[in-house]
Amino acid sequence: MSSAQQPRQRLLYIHARSPNVFSDILGFTAVEPIEGCRPEITAEEQDWPYNSVHEAIVDGWQVIQFPHLQAPFDDKDLDVIGYEFILQKIEVV
Repeated sequence: MSSAQQPRQRLLYIHARSPNVFSDILGFTAVEPIEGCRPEITAEEQDWPYNSVHEAIVDGWQVIQFPHLQAPFDDKDLDVIGYEFILQKIEVV
C-alpha cells in the first residue's frame, strides 16, 4: 500500500446551537489530510452536508471533543459561535 493509500485522519469542526448532538449547526469547517488544504472560514451559510452533529455520527464521524461547558453564555455577547464539537473520521484519502 503506497503512502497515498494509507488511512488518514479527517477532522470536522462543528459549531452547534447547544451542546446537544441533535442541535442545529451554526458553523462547519472540514480539515482534509491533503497537502495544501486551507479551510475557508466564512460567516455566510454554506451548503453543509449535515444539519446536526448526530447526522455526522450516523455517517461514520466520531466525536473526539465535546464542547467545554464551563458556564452558560449568550454567544451574542462573546466572540464565540455556539458550542464546538470536533469529530474525526479515519479513511483512505
